[in-house]
This record gives sequence, C-alpha cells and structure tokens, in this order.
Amino acid sequence: MIWPGREAYLDRFLGQSFKGINHKRKNALSSNSEDSLTWSCFDTLANVPDNRRESALEELWELAFGDETAPNGLGASTIHIGKTYGVGKDITEVDLSFEGKDFLVLVEAKPYSPMSQADPKNNKLHNQIARKLTTGLRAAKAMGKDFYFILLDIAPPEYLAQLKPGVSLEEAGKKAFGFGGKWLTSYWFSRYEYGHRGSLTPLRELLIDEDLDARQIYQFTSRMGWLTWAEVFRVVLRSVIPAH
Repeated sequence: MIWPGREAYLDRFLGQSFKGINHKRKNALSSNSEDSLTWSCFDTLANVPDNRRESALEELWELAFGDETAPNGLGASTIHIGKTYGVGKDITEVDLSFEGKDFLVLVEAKPYSPMSQADPKNNKLHNQIARKLTTGLRAAKAMGKDFYFILLDIAPPEYLAQLKPGVSLEEAGKKAFGFGGKWLTSYWFSRYEYGHRGSLTPLRELLIDEDLDARQIYQFTSRMGWLTWAEVFRVVLRSVIPAH
C-alpha cells in the first residue's frame, strides 16, 4: 500500500542500505517482506488524520501491553520505519520505532521468518531479540527517555510456542529455518519477559553482560509487548476507512 503522494519517500526508503547492503528494493514486491508490510501499514498510519492516528496507536498499545499505561504523547509520536540506532559496531537498523518527548518504542517485525540466533563467529554475541533490547535501552538512556519494546509477529506467542513445545535451552540456542522455526521467537521473548522458573536471571544476565542497569528489571519486563499482524491490519484499515 502506498499513500498518495508518498511515492518518492517510498523510493528513498527502498534505496536505503545498511552496512553496505541493500536488500529492500529486491524484496519490495514480496508479500513475505517485513519492510514492505511495515511500510504499507505504518507509513499509512503516519499519514491519516491526527485523530484517527491517535486512536489507532492507542488501540495498538492496548493490544500489545494490556493494562500498561501508554506514555504521554503516544498518539502524536513520530513514526520511523527503518531508522538506525546505536553507534559503531553496535549500530542496528530497526524495523519500526515510535519516538515521543519522553519515550522510545522499538518494534521488531517478523512476518514469516524466524528470528536470527547468536553467531559469535560473525561478531553477533546475542540473538536478534537480545540485540534489539540492548540497543533500545542504550538509545533511550542516551536520549533521556523511557524504553518500550514490541514484538510484531504472525501469531500470539503461545501459538508459536506450540510449534515445538517443551524444548530445552540447548536446543533453543541452535539455528532454525522457515516457518517451523518461529517457535524460537516465542521462546526467547518469553524467556526475557517472564524468566525461567520464576527467575528473571536470563534478562538480568543479558543486561549485566552488556553493562546496562539491571536494577529496574521488573519495570522493564512490564514494558515488553506483543502484537500480531492481523491486529495491525485491522486497526490500520479502520483508521483509513472514514467513519459513518
């Protein structure tokens, strides 16, 4: 979906490269492309009338976080698609982000592919979720803002987990491919949000390992949310269709 008058902005977005690689234009016409889906939904949302955008963002927040209070100014936040955060070797391109005066929300969008695992041989010490969490925390701290994280996937985490129930930590550290590997996203998100056997040790160890403040770990886990693409499609579609 391309909002009228946004063609040149889309072309600029598709021309972006990250670390010398440009994959956006190649996959632009694929329905499996997270870049295409993210642009279609959220560039549209950025251009609807202010009152509809505010209502849509508030509804998405409630779907992602339940009773967690939305930060002030969410409805008027700036929507970024494909913005980079971090510096040097830690720089990361983020699928979607919302920035307000006092908050930063990073969204990791995963339509069909599983999350990428840690790969120490290629200088990736943590999996994809851990990298986005630590990147967001550092960026928010540098900005003096509160940090929130949303995982946007094809289904709720409890359904993805059923693709491979009862897996061990050792098995969850291995690579998986295709849709059948999407249980990995649910596994690691839940491990960081809820911990292991009631203990938040996995997230605490990640924060300490990355020299991040782990003292407010319980507050941080309450700021981790999950959305599905079906929820996003429904909310965005309603924001575009005029009310009667």
